[in-house]
Amino acid sequence: MKTQTLLSAAFLAALLAGCGSSGSDANDDDPGSQSSSSLSSESSQDSSSSSSSSSDSSSSSSVSPPNTGGLSNDCINLATNPSVNWRDTGLQSDQDIVECLSATLGRALGYGEDATGGYDPAGSSALTIITTQDSRPVEQQIVEAIAGNDHNWIVFDKFDFAEPHEIGLYRNYCNNSTVLNRLNATQEECVDYRLWCSNRGISDSAACMESFFNDRLNLGSLPIRNPVIGSNTTIDGRMSQAYFRFSGFAIGRDSSGSPTQTSNNVILTHLNFQGAGHTEDHGLDPDMIRSTGASADIWIHRNTFDLTGDSAFDVKVGARNITLSFNRVTDVVRAALHGSSDSRTINEHITTTFHHNAFITRDERYMTFGNTGRRVPLIRRGTSHMFNNVFINYRKDVFSARVGARILFEDNAFVINQIHQEKTSVEASLSELKNNLLRDVRTDASLRAEGSHLWFSDGLCALIDSTQTDLSTTSGNDIPDLGATYNTHSRTLRSEHHLDAGQDLVDYVYATAGHDQVLPFNSPLAGDVHYVLALERCSGTTSADSI
Repeated sequence: MKTQTLLSAAFLAALLAGCGSSGSDANDDDPGSQSSSSLSSESSQDSSSSSSSSSDSSSSSSVSPPNTGGLSNDCINLATNPSVNWRDTGLQSDQDIVECLSATLGRALGYGEDATGGYDPAGSSALTIITTQDSRPVEQQIVEAIAGNDHNWIVFDKFDFAEPHEIGLYRNYCNNSTVLNRLNATQEECVDYRLWCSNRGISDSAACMESFFNDRLNLGSLPIRNPVIGSNTTIDGRMSQAYFRFSGFAIGRDSSGSPTQTSNNVILTHLNFQGAGHTEDHGLDPDMIRSTGASADIWIHRNTFDLTGDSAFDVKVGARNITLSFNRVTDVVRAALHGSSDSRTINEHITTTFHHNAFITRDERYMTFGNTGRRVPLIRRGTSHMFNNVFINYRKDVFSARVGARILFEDNAFVINQIHQEKTSVEASLSELKNNLLRDVRTDASLRAEGSHLWFSDGLCALIDSTQTDLSTTSGNDIPDLGATYNTHSRTLRSEHHLDAGQDLVDYVYATAGHDQVLPFNSPLAGDVHYVLALERCSGTTSADSI
C-alpha cells in the first residue's frame, strides 16, 4: 500500500520543480515571503479536486494530479514533507503554521462542518509540538496539552516520531499505588508492559497484552480513565509514526447521563489507535474516542483503529454535530455506540455523519467476529447520516436503531470475500446476508436505505458483478434528505465527490481511509478520484497489519 508519506514526497518534488502548479504566487527567492494573509479562506474551504459521480469513473481518461490549491511552497513543504520539521520553513509564527495545517487538512463535510479545532481565524492559534526530547514523558505532554480551552493545534515532532513509537495514556497512572498493587508491579514494569510480561515468563505478544491489559487492568475501580480533551483543540498525527495502545481520549465528560464538561470544536486526525484485543464490558471502558457531555462540532478524520478493546468512536450524553470521515476501522467488534441508555432523552440531540470510512473484518476473523462485528452505530434517539462507506466482511446486524433513532443509509458498499460463502448456493448466501445486514431496526426507530448494495468479491476486493444485491429498505417514519440541512460547502463537496456504490467506491475508500493513506478530497492538495484509483486499489484483507 502506498502511504501518504510516499505520495507526498513525490508530489512535493513535482510541485517545487514547477509541475502541477495552480498559480501559487510565492516568491521563490524568499521562502518566507508568503504570509498567513495569503492563505485565503478559499484555500481552506474549496478542494481543487473533482471526481465523477458515475459508477464507471475509473474508465475515464481524465486524470488530475494534485495541485497547490493556492498555497505557498512553504506551506506545502510543511504539510507534506517528513524531512521538514514544524518550524523549519519560512512559516515561523504559531498562527501561520496552524493556518497552513488547517488549510491543507481541509474542512469537514456534514454535521461536523463547523469544526476548526485548534485553528483560530482571529489570530490566537497556538502550536504545541510533542517531542521525545522533553523532560516530561510523551503521555504527560499530551495530557497537559489537551487540558485547556484555548485554540491549540497539537502535532508530533517529525524526527522524534519518524519510527514507530508506542504511547500508552494509562502510563500517566503508573505512579498510583492502587494501579501498581493491582499489577503487582514496579513503576518501571507498569510503564513497560513488555518488561512486566518478560519478568513473568509471558513471551507471546498477544498473550502479554491480554494478561496485562485485559486481565490485570480489567477492574472498574482502578483510577485509570481516558484523558479529556478541552474545547478548540486539534490532535494531528500527520507524518508521525506514533500510535496509541489500549485506550484513547474522551471529548467532554459526563456523570450518570448528565454533562459535567462540554468540549466544543475538536478535530482528531491522522492518529493510529492499536488495541490490546477486545474484551466485552472491560472495566476501564477503553474507548479510543468517546464524544460525550453534550459536546459539539467534532471532526474525527483519517484515523486508524485496529483490534480495539472497546469502541473506535462512541457518542454519548447528547454529543452532536459530529463528522466521522475516511477512518479505517479494522477488527473492531463494536465500533460506535450512540447513546448508552434507552431512558436518556438527551441523546435525541445526537447527530453524526459517517462518510468514506472503511469498516474491515479480516478474513481470518470472519467467523470469530461473525455476529458481533457491528454497531455502526447502535443508536438511541439520535440521527445518523451514512453515505459512501465501505464494509468488508460484515455479515450481520451492522447497526441497531432504537428508541426513535433515525438512520439515513445512502450509497454504501458491502463486500464479502466469496471464500466465506456460507450456503451451498450463491443465491441462498446472498439472500441470507441481505436479510441479516440491515435488519436491526426496532419498531419505534426509522431507517431509509437506498443506493446501497452487497457483492461477493475475490481476495483482492474485485467485485463479482453477477452477485450485486440491492439492500434498499425502509422502516418506521419517513426520513428526509439530511444532507439538505448541511451548509453550502458540505453540499457542494458531497455533490462533487459522490460515487455510486460499486468498485470505484470500494477502491477509493480503501486507498484513502486511514492515517497513512492517500490524500482524500477534503484536502486542496488531493488528486481527483481517477488519480487516486491509478495509485492504489484494494489489496485484500488477509494479512494482519497491526503493530
